Amino acid sequence: MYSIEQTMELARSAEPSISYRLTFPEAAQHLVRVVLTFDSDGSSCALVYPAWVPGSYKIRDFVTNQGNLTIRDESGAAVSFSWVSANRLELSDHPAGRVSVEYNYFAAERSVRHSHVDRWHAFLNPGNILMYVDGRQSEVIELSIEHDWEEITTALHQVGEENRFVALNFDILVDSPIEIGDHKILRFDVDGIPHEIALTGAIPFDDEWILSVCRRVVEQGVSFWRTMPYDRYIFFLQFLPGLYGGLEHANSQVDQFDDAAFSDATKVRKFLSLLTHEYFHTWNVKRIRPVELGPFDYEKENYSSMLWLAEGATSYYDDLISYRTGFYSESEYLKTLSNNHLQALLDVPGRLATSIKESSFLAWVKLYNPTADSGNRFPSYYLKGGVLFLLLDLHIIAETDGEHSLEEGMRALYDRYLAEPARGVDESEFLEIVGTATTVDIREIFSAWLDDTEEVDFAPLFESVGLLWEEHQPKVEAVGPSVNLPQRRVSWSGIATRQEDGGIVVAKVLDRSPAADAGLGSGDRILAVNGRMIDSASTLKLALQSAERDKPVALICSSGGRTYTTELSAVERPRMRLQPDPDADDRQIARRQVWLKGTG
Repeated sequence: MYSIEQTMELARSAEPSISYRLTFPEAAQHLVRVVLTFDSDGSSCALVYPAWVPGSYKIRDFVTNQGNLTIRDESGAAVSFSWVSANRLELSDHPAGRVSVEYNYFAAERSVRHSHVDRWHAFLNPGNILMYVDGRQSEVIELSIEHDWEEITTALHQVGEENRFVALNFDILVDSPIEIGDHKILRFDVDGIPHEIALTGAIPFDDEWILSVCRRVVEQGVSFWRTMPYDRYIFFLQFLPGLYGGLEHANSQVDQFDDAAFSDATKVRKFLSLLTHEYFHTWNVKRIRPVELGPFDYEKENYSSMLWLAEGATSYYDDLISYRTGFYSESEYLKTLSNNHLQALLDVPGRLATSIKESSFLAWVKLYNPTADSGNRFPSYYLKGGVLFLLLDLHIIAETDGEHSLEEGMRALYDRYLAEPARGVDESEFLEIVGTATTVDIREIFSAWLDDTEEVDFAPLFESVGLLWEEHQPKVEAVGPSVNLPQRRVSWSGIATRQEDGGIVVAKVLDRSPAADAGLGSGDRILAVNGRMIDSASTLKLALQSAERDKPVALICSSGGRTYTTELSAVERPRMRLQPDPDADDRQIARRQVWLKGTG
């Protein structure tokens, strides 16, 4: 039966039947040497190389980086094999006994979903580098690691001799990243459960600060869920230039963040929200999960139309729980909701083209393969899902006058996991469980939100908690007590641009925008606006802002090595913002506090 749960007690009593040994004789060349051994009855069998890793829904064919493969029997004689697909090979009949599979893996990509080895360290995602014996994924595994670095950190339980670890099955092994090197290890306990921070970076970091925020993330998460589903938890934090990303695991998370960004308050909040997001996944997606996500088929896509639950709910709660943790003030949280969730969704024309269930199902070919046109056809289930869960929470609070909220439904979903951990939930179960826990029948309204591409009206639900969804007037900046900065036209044209070869190139054009009406296309170069040469994003912005109101600007552009002229009629488009309603009554304000603070 499928299981991701493991404790030290279970690991100590387990008897491994399959073993892996990892060594790093050529670490400077980014290589890890893998030896897989298992007992065989001599009949033909298959070895499989994972094509993807859970939490990152794209086929990546990690076998691309494998080489120098040899397979030998117990006597040392070569065992013949043949590849039958890109990720699968079959062993022919061979003598019964121990089989040894050896190969190199080239680990040179810095991301939360890949492995990276160099002379200084090894960060390993086992799903990248380890083949498995088909049909034997549920057997107990021993992993031994030989290395010359100072530290090794993993959520796997160390049993017996040093650097020998046990996984109760292959799914647990895949879900347990490993950091080896000279990283710093910080430790803290919450409710008697040990937590570690494996901190990797090129420059020194404020240990007390990172300990404090990680502890607060855990404490607030436990306050929400009222339990911890593990006996030890690891934060793998990699602070390196230009990096950003996070990936959840059952007993750990991996986060990458640009070390230079910690001087910017807005970017620091983004990091804190990332920590909260990945920690929330410990329950939602690792345990509460769509029925298709576990047991996994590591060879091919595992399609699900419910990634709105996996990522949408998490994207809603990461910022709300960050507010409860004290990472945002109330006004900062409302601003974040306005800009990064609600207005961001309104800026995606694809929300009206593809339902969120379709968006979830097509993630394998769309989310991680964006094009310049993606936003016009495809809404992210992170973004739209987060907004829908926000609205669902407000709907439940309004319907019960603050007696219940969505978090009770989330806890009920976790109780369902505990009762039947081997099986995920389907859509009908989700609707039933949340409805029962909150006393609100959500089937009609939430099913419509999931299936439809119609615009959802935010305003009434926000009014129920005493908030107004209204036009936002930018603050007028001043240079002194009586002199304002010169005011320029705030216009919208519906394009995104990038700097390229000393000029400005159109990166994206939104549907039904002034840029689309003007005939601009991605890849076109903007050469001049109203006779003014354009060589940077700032000069383009200034040229558009300086145009006379209600008059189009003349553009000279190039496409495919030829020039053309057109006119662009940028428009003034107000930005929307959540604002407290000064006329809100006591019941509205009380409901708002239930929403912001939780139902306890």
